[in-house]
Amino acid sequence: MKTRILTALAMVVVVLPCVLLGRLPYTILLAFVAVAATFEMLSICQRPKANIYLYIVVGIYIIYSVFFNTGLMISIEPFMILVIALLCAHLFDKGMDYNRVCYYALTAFIVAGGLRVIYLLRMELGFSYIIMLALATFGTDTGAYFSGLLFGKHKLCPRLSPKKTIEGSIGGIIVGTLLSTLFAYYIGIPIELGQVVFICFILTITGQVGDLTFSAMKRQFEVKDFSQLLPGHGGILDRIDALLFNAMVLGLMMQIVVKVVG
Repeated sequence: MKTRILTALAMVVVVLPCVLLGRLPYTILLAFVAVAATFEMLSICQRPKANIYLYIVVGIYIIYSVFFNTGLMISIEPFMILVIALLCAHLFDKGMDYNRVCYYALTAFIVAGGLRVIYLLRMELGFSYIIMLALATFGTDTGAYFSGLLFGKHKLCPRLSPKKTIEGSIGGIIVGTLLSTLFAYYIGIPIELGQVVFICFILTITGQVGDLTFSAMKRQFEVKDFSQLLPGHGGILDRIDALLFNAMVLGLMMQIVVKVVG
């Protein structure tokens, strides 16, 4: 527990100033996260382990998608280039099969999609949207944990996460929605209150879906954590899995529900 707390404090010391300062420090932070998250997701697929060219192909796609595109959604062109490259990979990698092609494409899309929205929320729409996203995501996780401890009786999805309960999930939805909505209202985010409540409510649900989705990946490859980069916490992805998933959902809702980005 001591190691976990010290690592969490170290992350706050490093991450918070980069997010607050924005610009170059923020870009460097997300570039590091992109590289680490990509490495973690590709590394758990060890049948056989990813070759260096796949890291290069996927890395180029992620960097391009996160830093050299406009709007909150990923353009189709770089994704098509990635898929073409992966489909051709079996020509010079006998260990490459189409299950791995799908996994690598999914890996790149998740990392690029989530980090892209997080990058543009801070750079174009302001720091407040990042806080709203974080409160909806991590508030749900914290609320679900304590609600599960106090009231949890019925298992939510024992196949993927034996400790999660329905009661905990409901408590997380309530806490996450309240925290993120109150913050958005207090800070004066220029979205109608009804839309804010709807967005925050959806994010509390999709955050839990994202967490279970990444748990399914780890179970598929029979690993407990994506890596041991963060002592006591596992890997980068073990900390931001739900956040990445929710970032993509928020990016979609900002275009479809709110329509603030063209």
